[in-house]
Amino acid sequence: MKTKKVLGALFVLTLSLFITGCRNKNVAISSQDSSLSSTTSQSTTKESSKNDYKSFYKPIFDDYQKILSTPKDISKIVDLYKILNATDRPMNSWSVENAVFQADKLRYVYSDLNQDGVEELLIGVEQSSGGYFISGLYYLVNEKPVLLAEGFVAGHGGARNAMNIYQSGDILELSWFSGTGEGRGVLYHLNVNQQAASKLQEQDIRVPGNKSLHVDFGKTEAEILDLNQLDWQKFETSTSSKTISGEEQKAPWNASKSAKLEAFIKGWGERLGQPNYQKGITGGDVGPDNLYTLRDDGPSEKMNAEYSETGLGNAQYRIVERYSNWDKYPDVHSYFFAITKTGDAIVFHSPTTNGGVMYLKPTENTEIQAEFKRLVEEE
Repeated sequence: MKTKKVLGALFVLTLSLFITGCRNKNVAISSQDSSLSSTTSQSTTKESSKNDYKSFYKPIFDDYQKILSTPKDISKIVDLYKILNATDRPMNSWSVENAVFQADKLRYVYSDLNQDGVEELLIGVEQSSGGYFISGLYYLVNEKPVLLAEGFVAGHGGARNAMNIYQSGDILELSWFSGTGEGRGVLYHLNVNQQAASKLQEQDIRVPGNKSLHVDFGKTEAEILDLNQLDWQKFETSTSSKTISGEEQKAPWNASKSAKLEAFIKGWGERLGQPNYQKGITGGDVGPDNLYTLRDDGPSEKMNAEYSETGLGNAQYRIVERYSNWDKYPDVHSYFFAITKTGDAIVFHSPTTNGGVMYLKPTENTEIQAEFKRLVEEE
């Protein structure tokens, strides 16, 4: 988890992840009608092309439909992993688990990364900051989808994966362990005409290192593509809208309450002299399966918890919000806002600063507990 923090800080470059911006310059044409006709034709061709590519990438979308419909249950995720086989390089098991637990934030976009007229497929997770963390990059080899690189955070064990996409069509995939910071980096190049990607360079890495990892691979931060310029789309599901509309009427938590809590946290943190609380666990995300109670009167126990945007679910604790202040490392405070099976509101505090597991205990701060309880009970 320490390294994921590094990833956020060291990599405004690295995890800022990549993007493609295709800028089309208008060419002056003497005839206005001719210009309109040309623009319309290009737009139609481009849309038709995207539809064609979607058919090529259909095995990927089939897999993600399975992911989107899988409950946030570890045993179900294990079964799911066994049946995902869209490409020769299978998804990492942690990628699958991350996707299931962040299904509502999954997005996709087509982009011609190497400007050869053939579009690649990016799968990303929308962040609270508005950016995107790329979890999968697929490209075509003879009209067959291939997984080239992944991004994920292991729930335990410290494994981390991330990537950078450069304007030249090069992709840098980084794999390391949070405990040691040691790992491996591979620089790929997307070739034209649906040929297999080339491996340009491979070497050991250390996160964080004494110098930019871009430099180690002959790159600069300025070459990274801007992901926020891409036209990200939500996955289409046949049941999601019904599920959401059915839950909204009885859900104890919603976007309005979330915004009110965020405003409260800002003022509360400033009063405590801790002004930089951010949504999420910015030092590295941790799955609910790796949350434990921190007890003074006995051994720690694994929590029966799940993450939920609405407060609905099957676990004893439905965690609806998380805030942390990793800029104060090593004096880090993380807060988990949970709604119990019986509808009670409880705020947990964790001082954990490393590893893939976090230990929680009910906060002793009465002000933050009272405000969360008030918001949960608010109509």
